[in-house]
Amino acid sequence: MRMTLRVAVAVALLVLVARPAGGQSRQYFSVQGSGAWILPAEEPAGFESDVRLGYDVQIRYTPSRFSVGLGYQRSTILTSSDLDVSAALEVLFIEPRYVLWAGGAAALYVAGRGGAGRYACDPDRCSDATSAVAVGGRGVLFKLGGPFALDLGGQYFAVFEENVRSDYFTVRLGLGVGL
Repeated sequence: MRMTLRVAVAVALLVLVARPAGGQSRQYFSVQGSGAWILPAEEPAGFESDVRLGYDVQIRYTPSRFSVGLGYQRSTILTSSDLDVSAALEVLFIEPRYVLWAGGAAALYVAGRGGAGRYACDPDRCSDATSAVAVGGRGVLFKLGGPFALDLGGQYFAVFEENVRSDYFTVRLGLGVGL
């Protein structure tokens, strides 16, 4: 509950200080970087549920309410002190995004992300195989001033390995810069 209150206060402050914008970006091209907090949908046995962090970077093309991004994501998804292992998921992705509503200084969007991923860890502990990754999410963009926009969003993503599916939730905070 305390985390929800903090997020609500942060969003309210951003809305108050953000500048007006008619859409998600006034520049056709932008670069965006985000930090993420990763939460597994189900905790695997023997692994810890401490904070898992990640990041992504992407370039975006925005001709209208629709935009598309190409990028790279790295997320720590498994940690275990007992097994002395930590695994990260690396993904090359494409992300279409559509703005549902824009007004004042904010824009509400939905997004999908698809890509190819692989685990990054000790080769004796992880497969080097490439896996399909599918993501769905939504978020709010806040126009800050000049070419800058703040992106607050959430995603649900699934990794499809041979006969196994792993699901995760993420909360992202990012900064976009129009070029």
